[in-house]
Amino acid sequence: MSQIYDLQIKVVDQKGECPVGHKIGETFYIKEGKSPTGLCMTALSALIPGISVLIVGASFPWEEDPAVTCRSCQDYKNPVIFEIRRIPKAD
Repeated sequence: MSQIYDLQIKVVDQKGECPVGHKIGETFYIKEGKSPTGLCMTALSALIPGISVLIVGASFPWEEDPAVTCRSCQDYKNPVIFEIRRIPKAD
């Protein structure tokens, strides 16, 4: 099995009013491949493609930082933008 990285998921932008109450600066963690507590399930479903790539050490070629990607939740009237960041392994 490939190496699994921990991830940080942070709310970096938000328009309108999130029905779940997510706010800019709110932070969640995926540790040892386990889902974060308190993250909206609809948002999590939109974040899975980014999570699936970063958690195994891969990256998106169009991103400036290979350890980071941003995704939006699916609520187009009240979008919440999440930054997903791979946490480097300790030496």
